[in-house]
Amino acid sequence: MSQPDRESLRQMLVDRSMRFGDFVLSSGARSNYYIDVRKTSLHPEGLKLITRLFWEQLESDNVTAVGGLTLGADPLVAGILWWSHEQGHPLEGFLVRKSPKDHGMRGQVDGNLAGHKRVAILDDVITSGESALIAAESAESYKAEVVRVLAVVDRGQGAGQIFQQRGYPFTPLFSIAELLPAEK
Repeated sequence: MSQPDRESLRQMLVDRSMRFGDFVLSSGARSNYYIDVRKTSLHPEGLKLITRLFWEQLESDNVTAVGGLTLGADPLVAGILWWSHEQGHPLEGFLVRKSPKDHGMRGQVDGNLAGHKRVAILDDVITSGESALIAAESAESYKAEVVRVLAVVDRGQGAGQIFQQRGYPFTPLFSIAELLPAEK
């Protein structure tokens, strides 16, 4: 990975996205820190850095679409779609809802997944891996092969092993240890 971009993104995540206190995570677990990657991914420079570093990981995977669970994946998918077009290798995108809509077409997947055979799942923060697994299972229901799960931050709480068991290569840009202050 481009070291200057990676270091700039690491610092931005520390400055904009890390909070310390007593938090309840979406998994129900408690934590003394919280990382809200959207504080970085919804900033123009932050999204640019994430997109470029994700693209470096995706270039050789021959994917035709990227997607993930809405809301954390939304800016990540949009960034990759724009960048892939700029690079002359346009990808399509899809977003997955946690549960199907109760109106309209009543679908769980929005966007362009049908017909795509090689996809990557994008996520902002991986804790249990549940969000990425929901997105991956939705992609597989369309007969797509999940060739990579990409995350900005891995909290290091076992999701990597779950992805490995499922046969999903997993690449986080950062482990949480790279963002937490050093123990004194």
